[in-house]
Amino acid sequence: MSESNGNFKKDMRPIDVWGLALGAIIGWGCFVLPGSAFLPKAGPLGTMAGMLIGAFLIIVIALSYGYLIRRYPLSGGEFIYTKEAIGKRNAFVCGWGMILAYWSLIPLNATALALISRYLFPGIVQWGLLYQIAGWDVYAGEVILASAFIIIMAIINIRGIKQAAWLQTAIALTLVGCICIVTFLVMGMSDWSNLEPGFPDGRRWWKGVFSIVAMAPWAFIDFDCIPQSAEEYNFSHKKSTGIMISAILVAAILYIAVCAVTAVGLKPWQELLADRVNWPTGHVVRNTLGRVGLTVLGIAMFCAVVSGMNAFYISTSRLMYAMANEGSLPKWFAKLSPKYGTPKNGIIFTMCASLFAPWFGREILIWIVDMTSVGAAIVFAYTTASAAIIARKKNDRLQMWIGWIGCIFSLFFLSLLIVPGMPGYLSFQSRVVLLAWIAIGVVFYLIIRKNYVKGQN
Repeated sequence: MSESNGNFKKDMRPIDVWGLALGAIIGWGCFVLPGSAFLPKAGPLGTMAGMLIGAFLIIVIALSYGYLIRRYPLSGGEFIYTKEAIGKRNAFVCGWGMILAYWSLIPLNATALALISRYLFPGIVQWGLLYQIAGWDVYAGEVILASAFIIIMAIINIRGIKQAAWLQTAIALTLVGCICIVTFLVMGMSDWSNLEPGFPDGRRWWKGVFSIVAMAPWAFIDFDCIPQSAEEYNFSHKKSTGIMISAILVAAILYIAVCAVTAVGLKPWQELLADRVNWPTGHVVRNTLGRVGLTVLGIAMFCAVVSGMNAFYISTSRLMYAMANEGSLPKWFAKLSPKYGTPKNGIIFTMCASLFAPWFGREILIWIVDMTSVGAAIVFAYTTASAAIIARKKNDRLQMWIGWIGCIFSLFFLSLLIVPGMPGYLSFQSRVVLLAWIAIGVVFYLIIRKNYVKGQN
């Protein structure tokens, strides 16, 4: 069995872990996608049904995570589980996909600050136009803003999990409070008939629902940051399952709430989308609640961005630490800060890699994130299969069946994304990026194979 080579400080309380999961799940997409993806694809009712179905499927998968956390309370999560149950080669595939999924969301959340500023404070940081990539104007002011937050969040994480966890908890609670305030006020002041029709005209209702279900791995993937910090809990790991389930349920409610706010305000939702406003959710809140309401929404979005960056710094650095301990990354990543007991080198590497991203424009980053659902579905399949295999060895038949059912759900998610004609089929650009990442992984594996696989059973 894998063991930690470090000496992490056990400073994380249950509320901190819950805040870590919720803050990671709810990011920029909760506020931007209702008008650009959720409503156009599925409508209000279709989005609600798709989110609830997706949340249920993810909860079944989370049951296997809880089982494995109790047995392997180690940093590295899915990478460690896959290694113990299926072997090092498969663990590398799992870990390689996780690194991309975790890392890419740090700069994406950082560049989301530009979206907030463009709507709330137009012109403040949109100065120094550098060039345009894929139709997105890259400004020096926005690059500096995103870079500053990437560096600040790295410093906070280097200084210790306790400080980062306290920040995460405060931000997650503020996020929930702000969304609740905006939702109650807008729903109370609007005409609910604007929610009709429940599904888009001219599209079969089930296609709309399953197009949202296909996004569930992306929408909820970040609950799996919980096992990455398992060595730092100051409470029983048996509580982790309940923490994950509650975070997933609250996140689903928040997704639905923001989508309902967008659909119910001002006019029937299809007419709102036909107007092609820049940011439908912000447009509705500003015209319904005024500048104060828009500020509250802006605070919620800012909290989502910062909490997402913080959570992915924690997850990425712990994952790289675990992979380095197993020989699939250089040992440099396995060193802990002697002062703070954090994987400092992994945090610094993640920061440096993230600082390149704002220079390439937001559209290219979105291509990367679009295909991270594929990586998430693969990771879910590995984890649930690992739980089933381990449970079978332990003669735990109930968990074995839960694991295999979760694996089927994970493969279902994957089919929605990679099978042509399915509702969630990836765009051409996302498929190209996915193939490029796979190619890089193959080359890297061939380089480390001799030493990495050495001694495998």
